[in-house]
Amino acid sequence: MPKITRRDFIRIASLMGGASLFAGCSLFDKETGVPEYIKGAPSVDAIETTLGVDTRYSVCSLCSGNCGISCRIVQGVLAKIGGNPYHPVSKSDPLAFDVPLDKAAKIGASVCAIGSSGIQTLYDPFRILKPLKRIGPRGSRKWKAVSWAQVIDEISQGGNLFGEGNVEGLKTVKSSGEGLTLLAGRIDWGALLFLEKFVSVFPGASFARTNEILLEAKERQTVESIFGTGYGPLDADYQNVAFLLDFGSTPLDSGRPLVSIARQIADARLKSPCMSWVVVDPRVSTSSSKADHWIPIVPGTDDMFALAIAKALFEKHGDALKQRDGELEKITEKYSFEELASRCGVKSQMVLKIAGMMANAGPKCAAICGSGILAQPNGEQTARLILTLNLMVGSAPGSGGLLSFNEDILKHLRVSVLGQKAPKFEPAPLLPENRGLIMWEADPVYYGPPKVAKILSDKKANPLFVAIDRTITESAAFADYILPDTSYLERWDICSLPPSCAKPGFGVRSPVVGGLDPQSGLYFPLLPDNLVMEDILIQLGASVGLDEFLPDKNGKRLNSWQFYEKVFSSAANYIDHQYAGLGQVSRHQVDKIRERGGIFPSSEVNVVSIQPKAVKTKNQETWSISPQPNQNDPKDLILVTYTLPFHRSPGSGVNSWLLEILPENKLVINSIDASERKIKQGDDLFIQTFDGNFSARIKAQVSPGIRPGVVAIAKGFGYKGSGASVNIIDELKSQEDKPRSAGINPGEFSSQFPVRIKVSKA
Repeated sequence: MPKITRRDFIRIASLMGGASLFAGCSLFDKETGVPEYIKGAPSVDAIETTLGVDTRYSVCSLCSGNCGISCRIVQGVLAKIGGNPYHPVSKSDPLAFDVPLDKAAKIGASVCAIGSSGIQTLYDPFRILKPLKRIGPRGSRKWKAVSWAQVIDEISQGGNLFGEGNVEGLKTVKSSGEGLTLLAGRIDWGALLFLEKFVSVFPGASFARTNEILLEAKERQTVESIFGTGYGPLDADYQNVAFLLDFGSTPLDSGRPLVSIARQIADARLKSPCMSWVVVDPRVSTSSSKADHWIPIVPGTDDMFALAIAKALFEKHGDALKQRDGELEKITEKYSFEELASRCGVKSQMVLKIAGMMANAGPKCAAICGSGILAQPNGEQTARLILTLNLMVGSAPGSGGLLSFNEDILKHLRVSVLGQKAPKFEPAPLLPENRGLIMWEADPVYYGPPKVAKILSDKKANPLFVAIDRTITESAAFADYILPDTSYLERWDICSLPPSCAKPGFGVRSPVVGGLDPQSGLYFPLLPDNLVMEDILIQLGASVGLDEFLPDKNGKRLNSWQFYEKVFSSAANYIDHQYAGLGQVSRHQVDKIRERGGIFPSSEVNVVSIQPKAVKTKNQETWSISPQPNQNDPKDLILVTYTLPFHRSPGSGVNSWLLEILPENKLVINSIDASERKIKQGDDLFIQTFDGNFSARIKAQVSPGIRPGVVAIAKGFGYKGSGASVNIIDELKSQEDKPRSAGINPGEFSSQFPVRIKVSKA
């Protein structure tokens, strides 16, 4: 028997714990609920009782779930990441705020496989050690290490920096009053406030966001077009919903937060009456395997399916309807059930059954859609149709079927931290031309579309490109300078709770390694030449003369901890005002919040009190349903993508613990389609887009669990950055980590799915 080290055991136990959450859900006795062993450690972990082990609480950042985490520190080294028992996302019955830290250290809570792999994000061997300046052409991956003093001076002053002619520095860009763009991906509330502050005081600067954030903005706009202003992204109220109609959101695969939602679904499926669940997805996912019905829909026809359900509601369940849309009803009259159902590849009897289940559930119905719906060419129209089904049966955020994202704390912080007239920057795409570009927490080249790489590589369109990052990502490879950032385990932030967690409060992210000078507030991260993003921008701001970042009369300059101390105090005051949870807020209370990874008075207050008010619907825009028959060549297949529970983003997808679970993605192809092409399990395949713009080799995964005519590829593979490619730094050639580049990145095919491809044996 091979020897298993303690480190291997912790890793395997964490991963298997996540798998067991799904594996046994359908086998539980109906009387018991979710077993204790998947709610946390079955007994006290030895590492939690060993002398010299320090427990520090923070918030994960490897997906948007913002789970609370506990970090076990042994002699300054992060040894284990678990769940935070104070945090309502990590524990269904979170500890009260006043429970002592020494008692909490012995109580387990949940974390997913991605969250536990954060150790490898912190100790990634490909992290950048010092500021880098390119010495070859942009994108050549040739660099030299420079000092912070030199890099701040060059970025600010400009000059003939690369031997290619004069480059304007940020001082010149500032004087011109236009042209600086700050590009960011998924960020939390504190970082968002700081970046808004920086952009607002830099003359003419703009704030751009990556494609995934633009999709979130599109989701918000779609929700508000149905339910009214003030409603953010939606999720099902998994603890109360009676009927869940899931259009590709697959919460047991891509739920954010995955473990929390899975726990709620498991309980909802076991209680009486049991939650009914229908999943609409071309591929059998973990979610569809646990649902009552799997609808293997023709990709891209979700709007037709929603329209068919609306027609059934109008004609068969008129007495149960709470709202009727006259124009939508007229459109449904143009089609028969059989016509709509046939275009979706669904039996008309199933459409009628789903409509009946929605009518019976009424306000406790939830029709939700995943981000893949919004990414389709007709995504907004389709999402509006799906959300409208809720209104038809009386379901709205807070009625028992749906929950809405709550931004009240962010609104309070924006005023208290930035001022009464603080500007709010709506998500905007990256402009093709910028006089100066600063990028943080973003890798738009990996996510696509392909034109982003051209924008970043164009020196004339973007003469100065600065990336703040931990590693040389696919996007940072095009930068002129890379400024070494800290990981999420070495920074502060204030973090929202996800829509699925209907509780007040906020999470606090704090450094779990490194050290803080209590007198100056200066933070010293794991790597001595790395800096927190806020401290980097404070230095740049001071160097170009932004008043808000200049030293005071005593020569002291704002630092990241001073900024976040103010943010935490302001947020605590809001909680105190709303829920009287803290009494008079003091520095001691702020420290107490930070030590517990946040403050969540929901365990002591009525959750109903924070539910959204009665919905006032907007007037619907004109529906523009124009279904077209499928014109695909029978030889072509339709490609869709999907998300795995343990692969989400470049931030975690390169972690070897996760890559060991599934080293590469494969092309999931139906057994019938495989047989027609004489494809066998594991065969090497050649796939090509219909227009011939992209092709790749990939192995076959033959399965009956996907609709014939459809193929699928998992996201989160095929990296070309973060150690997957060779870089030359100070004339030393790095060793590429080939496992990180295994598989293919479906984003290289297209930024919108489904897409037609040709498949053949290689």
